[in-house]
Amino acid sequence: MRLIVIRIALLALAAPLTAGLYSVLSGESFSLAVTPQLSALYFIPVNILCLWLLARYGRARSLLGDRPFLRWSDFGYGLLWLFALFVPFAVAINMVVLLLFGAGGYVAGFETIFVPAAAGEIQLSAAASLALAVVVAILFPITNAPAEELVYRGVAQGDLAQRGLSPALVVLVPALLFGIQHVFLAPTAAAVLVYVVAFTMWGAFAGLIYLRQRRLMPLIVAHFFTNLMTSSVPLFLLLG
Repeated sequence: MRLIVIRIALLALAAPLTAGLYSVLSGESFSLAVTPQLSALYFIPVNILCLWLLARYGRARSLLGDRPFLRWSDFGYGLLWLFALFVPFAVAINMVVLLLFGAGGYVAGFETIFVPAAAGEIQLSAAASLALAVVVAILFPITNAPAEELVYRGVAQGDLAQRGLSPALVVLVPALLFGIQHVFLAPTAAAVLVYVVAFTMWGAFAGLIYLRQRRLMPLIVAHFFTNLMTSSVPLFLLLG
């Protein structure tokens, strides 16, 4: 659990540092409102540091087992878990939006929640935007998927199980912290609850899968493709 605390603390530090760097480079006033749009960028060094800590203390190899490399079965299960995890994630998003805005404001609620205010829109040149999009599309999926699965499912669930906690708490505690971590991605204040609930749901089902399957690589594959799809959107939009 200590590694989760370190990870969240690093993200909390990286967010204002990234906003400050953006302010210096762009000449815009400092604002934390820009950090959600830059979150995938500052997640990368935090992911790398987490992976280094895992490797430094031998946790990564032990969690991945005696056959740590990708197998065809991992790829197949990964695609299966990709779709299986998307269902509760999508249901959670829609249910929270429905509860917040009601049936009448359901459609408009998505724009209110997921479209950042004008103060949160970053202004970059075409070249800088393209370079940023390429870096995020390449480095975010390959660092974020293994870092988060190893930290939240592998280390945290393993540590809680060793302490004798019930299987429900072994799964739910890391899942809740996983959801809380994703407030850094919320583009508006209204989106915070949606992100916490949806990613907690994703983390809980991923935790259940790991509890039963006892192999992280399929979840890393599912997480990788999820991150790849989301992080590649800005690049495709720019190229289009």
